[in-house]
Amino acid sequence: MRRADDRHIDDPPKLLSYDDALAVIARLVHVARSRGEVLRSPIVLAGGTALAGWQIRAYSRDVDIYIPEISADAVALVEQEFRARRGASFRLDVTTGENVWGQILIRDIASSPVLGRISDLELRALRIEDLFLLKLASGRARDLPDLDLLAPRTTADALVDRWNQLIKWHGDRHAILGFADGLVVQLQRLFGGDPVATIARLEITAGQRALLLDTYRGKGSE
Repeated sequence: MRRADDRHIDDPPKLLSYDDALAVIARLVHVARSRGEVLRSPIVLAGGTALAGWQIRAYSRDVDIYIPEISADAVALVEQEFRARRGASFRLDVTTGENVWGQILIRDIASSPVLGRISDLELRALRIEDLFLLKLASGRARDLPDLDLLAPRTTADALVDRWNQLIKWHGDRHAILGFADGLVVQLQRLFGGDPVATIARLEITAGQRALLLDTYRGKGSE
């Protein structure tokens, strides 16, 4: 699933409000069902759409969602329809898998917090902690400002607890050390967390812990 940062879009008229995004999703449900497709809950907002749903951002460029099952044809039809209205940059980004970003699976995505309904389907949004950690894992500089927006809505403890869950579902074991390092850096920057204390709470291997401690030991009081 792609991700876009609406602060880097140069064509403000093409930005979507949260209500705009809901209209796109409702249209997708209608088109899929008109084709005879059977849809089931939940629809889960991701990326910029989830940030809008949580009222962290007012706008996004793309509509990013997870839905358990829907045809690529239905998605393509609705995307083409809205591109005709909103321009060629419009994206309807739909995933039916639990890997909404890269190699990290969110196996409990269906239990994300409820925001409402679209027709008779549950409408949910990724947890604040999931959004924070997925953007952290992206490694993209343009995602860093979103961490500042998300941080006031969560805690360092909640982020560590969720990180410890997500790494159990991470598809690339070689990426975990860098992911852990990034978490330590951001918890220190945003919450004043002691790196050594944070590392002690991470569910990583003894070797990974030793490597991190070699980097951070003695920095907690700086």
